[in-house]
Amino acid sequence: MAIADVNATYTGLGPTASGQIIAGNQTGPVAQDLEFTGTATLDGSATSFNLNWIDGTATLPFTPSGVIVGVSGGNQGAAAVVSVVADAPDATKCVIRLSGAGTNTKTLKIAGRILK
Repeated sequence: MAIADVNATYTGLGPTASGQIIAGNQTGPVAQDLEFTGTATLDGSATSFNLNWIDGTATLPFTPSGVIVGVSGGNQGAAAVVSVVADAPDATKCVIRLSGAGTNTKTLKIAGRILK
């Protein structure tokens, strides 16, 4: 089995098309970092999934220099805590790696920031 790809949902403005440049609200003419959330439904065996920046096809106008992620909710029980790290970011997505498989059908909400 596999965990389905997750599309990022952005705080404030976020990209919706390939190469789209996002106007900054507070820190200048072009946003440098993008904050996001995403929710994955675990399958009980997989320990990674793709986090798409937009839809898995459209791309950011840059390759992220880094991605910061953490667990921010979901119904994965505290008895089986799962932590996350972001790996191999490119202009389309990154791979989220889990510390454990978690429980089938439970959710894991992540929050993070894409660094330009």
